[in-house]
Amino acid sequence: MSTQSGRADKPAPGALVRPLTILHLISHMHPGGRAATALRQARLLAGCGHRVLVGCVRGSAAEERARAMGLQVFADFRFRRGFRPAGFWHDCRLVASRCNIHGVDIVHTHHSAESWVGCVGVWLASRRPALIRSRGIVVPVKPHLFNRLLHNQLSDCVVAPSHVIYDQLRALPGFDPGKVALIPDAVDTTRFHPQTDGQPVREEFGVPRDAPFVVMVARLEPVKGHEVFLTALAQLAQTMPDLRALCACDERAPGVLAATVERARAAGLGERTLVFTGLRTDVERVIAAASVIALPSLGSEGSSRVALEAAASGVPVVASAVGCLPEVVEEGVTGMLVPPGDPRALVEALRLLLHDPALARQMGRAARARAETLYHERLMAERLEGLYRRAGERRKGLR
Repeated sequence: MSTQSGRADKPAPGALVRPLTILHLISHMHPGGRAATALRQARLLAGCGHRVLVGCVRGSAAEERARAMGLQVFADFRFRRGFRPAGFWHDCRLVASRCNIHGVDIVHTHHSAESWVGCVGVWLASRRPALIRSRGIVVPVKPHLFNRLLHNQLSDCVVAPSHVIYDQLRALPGFDPGKVALIPDAVDTTRFHPQTDGQPVREEFGVPRDAPFVVMVARLEPVKGHEVFLTALAQLAQTMPDLRALCACDERAPGVLAATVERARAAGLGERTLVFTGLRTDVERVIAAASVIALPSLGSEGSSRVALEAAASGVPVVASAVGCLPEVVEEGVTGMLVPPGDPRALVEALRLLLHDPALARQMGRAARARAETLYHERLMAERLEGLYRRAGERRKGLR
């Protein structure tokens, strides 16, 4: 299989290609990056005419969003962490039952919690679908016996959303490199667009139309670098009294947001300079309102949804050079890269773009063009469909 093919296999002239039945297993409770990618893939394949089922946990963000998309949802999975034999066996039997009853062709998992469930469930099914796994984090994989078994014997393919993960998996000793496929994440270039009006967001928070406005969109976890962001803003505000900033953050643990706000105020960042909003549903307008997007991550970033959304919106990014960010942000062309954990470097990069709006606009235009060329949703759909069909053909011959 060609792991970096950009388009799906084409049927022979006159050939009939039947739709696939695809079961996505999503264990995430929160609307994080990997859950969002899984649901985007489900939506895109449903839009291509395939039957898409979603297995998730009741009350999760995945359940709510999948139902809103009109997908068929099974919210009776448990996906419990740790050694929980009863819960694990319950989920495995559900996978096998759904595969048999609904004629599933492809089972696609997105996190370790559901990957073993998917593997065992597929093995238990009388109708054996292909098993596709996604790996969305940069944390090294331990090449021990069980992980080699999962990769080489129980999975048909592992999808990597970035070169950094793709290269990492292919280099693991004892892992079959032919079972790794590179399918970059995608962005909705219709929802995120340079013509999106961000002025209502500025008006909501009293930000003047021409004021320099730095925005950070990230869940409130240490790896996202909020402390670096606060330190840099406090330094930048000393020489830019008209600076305004917004932090749209998803609180994962009670009290973390309040503690972060307290640290910001202690650093001299008052409500006029920095506002915290919590999770926003109109993130496209929040990004459009920004002069520049800050992504001061300290690690991980197997795929960066915000970096892609900013690019599609035509807004330049200042990001840490970690994970996939050097792939998504072309240094000096679509944004700027800085060392992780370096507030001074972040300050200098932000200052350069805020003081030179023409340069920021130029980078934004280049970012939009790159998003349309490399990260369009159409490309992800074509690549996934091609991968699914090749995996299915090797299992059962789906054409």
